[in-house]
Amino acid sequence: MTTTEEQVYKAFSAAISSGDLAGAFDHATEDMAFRVVGSHPELCREFRGMNDILQNCWLKVFEHFDESGVQTTVNQIVAGDGIAFVHFSSQATGRSGMPYKNEYVHMLQFEGDKISSITEFLNMDLLNQLLSQ
Repeated sequence: MTTTEEQVYKAFSAAISSGDLAGAFDHATEDMAFRVVGSHPELCREFRGMNDILQNCWLKVFEHFDESGVQTTVNQIVAGDGIAFVHFSSQATGRSGMPYKNEYVHMLQFEGDKISSITEFLNMDLLNQLLSQ
């Protein structure tokens, strides 16, 4: 049985995958928090709201990928009662030609049918390699 949280996450993720980054935020609260766990001096902090998340986090990472973008595969979703955990994998190529294959876990919290926060866990060493290219 698919939960509301799973449906909302899939719609959010589908918008991002199609390149509609702003459209993804139709599925989020206005002040959604996004936090990357790790040690990068710019990216590992809490971002709030669409503009902060896009301008100061996501676009700073996405600019390091080639024109093919990032393909993601959801491996597992566990959701219910206003929370979801999503394990997914990504595959991309950096602008320098570096192969980028990472794994992530997102912990999402919901307010009704909107995502209110995402905490991202990933292989930070691999991301740092990409960003240094």
